Amino acid sequence: AARGDHLVRSRKPGRNEGAGVASAIAPDVLPQHTSRLRRSGESAHRGWAVRQAVWSLRLLVIAPFVMMAPEITAALRGRPEAIGHLQSSGADVLGNAGFIFFALMLAVTPIATLTGWRWHVPLRRDYGLAMFAVALTDLVLAATTTSERFPGGFMTRVSGHSFLAVGTLATLLCVPLAMTANKRAQRALGKYWRQIHRITYVVWVAILLHLLLLFGFHDTALHALEVSAPLLLLRLPQLKRWYAAARRTKTKRHARIVLVVATASVFVYGMQPIVHDFAVSGDRAFVQQPED
Repeated sequence: AARGDHLVRSRKPGRNEGAGVASAIAPDVLPQHTSRLRRSGESAHRGWAVRQAVWSLRLLVIAPFVMMAPEITAALRGRPEAIGHLQSSGADVLGNAGFIFFALMLAVTPIATLTGWRWHVPLRRDYGLAMFAVALTDLVLAATTTSERFPGGFMTRVSGHSFLAVGTLATLLCVPLAMTANKRAQRALGKYWRQIHRITYVVWVAILLHLLLLFGFHDTALHALEVSAPLLLLRLPQLKRWYAAARRTKTKRHARIVLVVATASVFVYGMQPIVHDFAVSGDRAFVQQPED
């Protein structure tokens, strides 16, 4: 028995031998563990950066309301010049903001097509709801503050002219879209949810028609058509399939670059004057010195 115990004890590794075994295992185990930790840290940092980017872009939706807040507050307090200020700046600030949010909402899908990104997709709902909120505010202000510009009753102020009627129609068509812009409605409606949200294209046409009746083929209407052209082009099923296949197989690189640069350039070219007008009129509204 003593001899057997001696044999068992003799098989136990010593301190140095154990260190040698750990050293032999470490080169295989530690790099893998470190690599997993590094990937986990990079993924967490990337997720944090994406959330910050999404929330930063979401903050844009409050801009028109902040700009209009002083004039609306002055009107609610009964200041004599406030209604005149709202008549002058309301349509400029809110009208431009509504189209900007609508265009940004429409741009979400083309950006996903061109880049394969998905992190920005939640912004489609946010900008869509922002566009509706802005358009509804614009409609309410038009109905309550434009009696001098459009004499008559409520219906005259919201539909007394063709451009007013089309603009009001575009806003009302957004009601079912806003009410169903959530996951609960999407689950409840099933396949009908997508059919309802195709109304977006009718709203698109109505907005462009509203601007054409208001400006003709000039100014904001022309810029809106320039913005809409690449957004419509990148929605064509044939083009989407071709681009997706080329990006997946990493072919036709030069053609893809030309498409991206051309569509982005036209979009920015049309958007820039609209954003500029929004910024200028918003700044004047905020200090309550609107342009006559």
